[in-house]
Order: sequence, then structure tokens, then C-alpha cells
Amino acid sequence: MKVTLIVPAKVDSRLVHFASRAYQIDLLAAGAQVALFRDGLLHTKSITVDGEFSLFGSLNLDPRSLRLDFEITLAVYDAEFTAHLRRLQQSYLDRSDLLDLTACRARSRIERFAEDAARLVGPVL
Repeated sequence: MKVTLIVPAKVDSRLVHFASRAYQIDLLAAGAQVALFRDGLLHTKSITVDGEFSLFGSLNLDPRSLRLDFEITLAVYDAEFTAHLRRLQQSYLDRSDLLDLTACRARSRIERFAEDAARLVGPVL
């Protein structure tokens, strides 16, 4: 199974920036690819599975989004739709930089402390 997570390289909140970075080493160590999207804020949430099934929408999988924000995700079981979505995902990936596990592990102690502290408040962001 191949997992690639594409996230914005720049976000509009310093706290969110550190909270999201706190999970990158774990994801990379587990074998996932993490790519930083260079062309602005990327809000789309999309998943393609085996060329047949897709999820596409704006829903974050956190308590706030599930209970308060009225966001939605579309589930589609269709190879043609999934192929179109996969091309969109590839266009995002083409405009992204892949993270390197060694480089992430080499972050300074101050950066790692900020990331771990932000992880603690992550559920309320």
C-alpha cells in the first residue's frame, strides 16, 4: 500500500504549522510520503483507492469538523471519476517537495519542542 500525504508548505497559523509538523516524522518512519505543496493553501481532502474508489471534499477528521463545521465529503465508487481525481492529485504532487526523514529528524531541539507542545493543543485547533 502506498500512502502520500500532500499538505501546504505554508499555513496561516504558526501553531497549526508546528502541530502538523509534529506528526511528519511518525508518518515518514511508517513509510508514508509527505509532500509540501508550494502553490498556496491546499484545503481539498481527497483519497483514491485502487483506481476504483474516491473520497473528495472538505471534511477534516477531527471532532470540530465532525460536529460544528458542517463540512462534507463525497464518496464515489467509479473508475472514471477516480482517474480524474488521481490526475488532480498528481498535479498537486508535481507542485510539491517531498520531505526527507533524515532532514526531519535533524530539526533543532527548539523546533522539536515547539512541535511537541503544539501537538498537545492540536485537538482544540
